[in-house]
Amino acid sequence: MIEFLMKRGLLIGISIISFTLLLIMLIPTREIDIKLNIKEGSFLEDLKIIHKKTGMTAWILNAEKAVFTESDEKAELEKIQLFIPENDVTLFADKGIYNLSEQSFTTGGAIKAKAKDYTIKAEMIDYEISSGTIEAAGKIEVEGKGFKIEGRGMKVDKEQKVRIYNDVKAIFYK
Repeated sequence: MIEFLMKRGLLIGISIISFTLLLIMLIPTREIDIKLNIKEGSFLEDLKIIHKKTGMTAWILNAEKAVFTESDEKAELEKIQLFIPENDVTLFADKGIYNLSEQSFTTGGAIKAKAKDYTIKAEMIDYEISSGTIEAAGKIEVEGKGFKIEGRGMKVDKEQKVRIYNDVKAIFYK
């Protein structure tokens, strides 16, 4: 009798688990909007932020660590990679700050950006995500196949027009 009840209980348990798994598979997958309420002193590891505009990925930000400030509007990031698929550019930085309310990103030190045909090195950058504008106040170096440009201060607009403001030096190779 006990053996019969144990077998029946096991069959009921397996049925419940199977039914639950079936429900999970049938529920339509959708994106969930989550508001994180992270207190001061909290941090996330292996953070990945994907920003989309009109259904297309505008940029992907990866960071090994994100420490949130007391206002919860800014996250101090470490070991950063920012990929912009439209331009096929990946930016690397050791530290930076992501401002959630302004949707802007500022590096806390030297950066290196790599694209198919060129690399950019800068002391620091400000990236305003909403407008797609990138600015650098300090020393800047752009190097590609057959050229190298150095200067101080740079602005890149969303049309990819690059302006270097001061002390511009251009070298072209054959």
